[in-house]
Amino acid sequence: MKNLLFSFLAIAFLSESAYAQDFKHIVAFGDSFTDNGYIDGHGFNRDTNGLVWVEYLAKMLDCPNIDNRAWGGARTDNGHYLGFDWSGFNWQVDKYNLTTNPEETLYTIWIGVNDYWDNKDDPSNSVKNIKNGLNKLIDKGGKHFAVFNNFDLTLSLGYESSEQYRKLIPAVKELTKRFNDQLHSMLFDSEVGFIQSHPDITIHFVDIYTFMNDLVTNNQFSKTPWRGTYQFPDPNKYLWYDEWHPMTSCHKLIGELVFEEMKK
Repeated sequence: MKNLLFSFLAIAFLSESAYAQDFKHIVAFGDSFTDNGYIDGHGFNRDTNGLVWVEYLAKMLDCPNIDNRAWGGARTDNGHYLGFDWSGFNWQVDKYNLTTNPEETLYTIWIGVNDYWDNKDDPSNSVKNIKNGLNKLIDKGGKHFAVFNNFDLTLSLGYESSEQYRKLIPAVKELTKRFNDQLHSMLFDSEVGFIQSHPDITIHFVDIYTFMNDLVTNNQFSKTPWRGTYQFPDPNKYLWYDEWHPMTSCHKLIGELVFEEMKK
């Protein structure tokens, strides 16, 4: 019995270890929800009070190398929501060249809200831009991807900060649903989905929309942002670092969400 138990534990340990060593490199593309500050020539600011989700994910995967190419404010095209023509997802992809083993490299993509947060753009174009960026990454040698949909940004405190923003809530909710529906169809449609035309790649789909809805529904978080009011914030009290971005405690939960999806 002891030998059987030992064998089972050894197999479980080896399986988990092998899994944890699958990826030695993570290349992250995105906006302020992924941006970890100006590191290695990438990023604007770390819009939270600690690590961002991809840094937590790397620890969970025992992955030693993160190439974080996300820029706060990035759109899905080449540009930024403030209007300049660089920092966007496709710009990030164009600046990247694969120098690592493709089988040991995970690409993460979480992008889109800066296209339609102000009810000015069609999310159909956002999905086309993401498809274009994915194709370019595959052409560069990419094989393994984690792709996020978007959470309902109107859950954040920013849309309650003024009457101007409150008026946008119904439209932004609808645009988020359209984006998510069209993104999922683009990736997984049984006839024309992306994975149908690229059967040799792996896409892990991260449903951040449902995750954030559940998190807000099942907890009573403060209606004010933390903003560094004291050094050790209570993660059960504060969800929002500022009006738009979650606390690092939420980023940790997001990292765990992605980690669990990677196991499937």
